[in-house]
Amino acid sequence: MAHALASATPTYLSAATYGVIGSGRKELTPRLVTDFAAVLGIDARDLAALSGVILREVPPPPTPEATDTADLLWEARRLSSEQARHVSELAGSTRGDSRDAHLMEMPGL
Repeated sequence: MAHALASATPTYLSAATYGVIGSGRKELTPRLVTDFAAVLGIDARDLAALSGVILREVPPPPTPEATDTADLLWEARRLSSEQARHVSELAGSTRGDSRDAHLMEMPGL
């Protein structure tokens, strides 16, 4: 989730920070609700209502990058871990991106 949000939204937090937010030890902010909603492909107002976060203003529409990320995550939902790893490696080699090498070493990826 940290990588998806960092590449598709203005938010860049560590995976550990998202864990702290998920466990309720750190506040879920309106900005994060808006970013999560964009990457998950759902309306930010719906997610805010479900999470109890008050959005003080109408959120802007998601960026094309966030919409593409949501579409990609939805389509990838049935991939096995090996298939997902292969797609990640292929995407990294296509971009010439060396950071995918360290992503493969992370547990759960």
